Amino acid sequence: MKRLLVLLLTFLALALAGCGNSNKAREELTRLNVEYNESSLIENARQGNADVVHHFMDAGMSPEIRTTDGQTPLMVASLANQVEVVKVLLEHGADVDAKNKYNGTALMTAAWKGHAEVVELLLAEKPDLSIKDNRGMTALMFAAWENHTGIVKSLLNKGAEADATDANGWTALMRASFKGHSDPVMVLLDKGADLNAKNNEGKTALTIAEVAGHSELVQLLNERGATK
Repeated sequence: MKRLLVLLLTFLALALAGCGNSNKAREELTRLNVEYNESSLIENARQGNADVVHHFMDAGMSPEIRTTDGQTPLMVASLANQVEVVKVLLEHGADVDAKNKYNGTALMTAAWKGHAEVVELLLAEKPDLSIKDNRGMTALMFAAWENHTGIVKSLLNKGAEADATDANGWTALMRASFKGHSDPVMVLLDKGADLNAKNNEGKTALTIAEVAGHSELVQLLNERGATK
């Protein structure tokens, strides 16, 4: 009985402490003239106000609130390359695999924009690298498409599927080849990407590079044994 009483008192003390922290955080937001609402959290995440975002979390607001298009604070901060805000949100349990209405994730956004530090923070949370957006694009495809070689390496090292295909049967290798990005192409090939995979139109990376007029890349692909 005595042990049960001690446990109950401990629980009450912790609950009261939590309420106290929440109230203090609300008071600090008021002092800073920051409204306590979801749109305000989103805007502060976008602007990189990490301390303010921390107050929102301590005050009890969920890190999973959404904009009208399904963007979470983590997605907004990742897009804006707000590293410190990303750290705060992850520390407070933000879902790294949350999807917006287009099925896009924070990792896709960071990979697309080339925000390497944000990508590393998100990868540390062990995200699902197989997630595809409404077009079938993965984070790896975004990185290869935009010539972010370091991010391509990081994603592959964490287990991203090199030969995943989008809705049109395009792989990351094909996307990099279309843009003439030799470095991501080499990284993908070194990691075992299928050099002669075909998309829904029957085109390989070599064909795609030829049509796009990337002669140096065409030579590189031929040297690696590419076929049409």
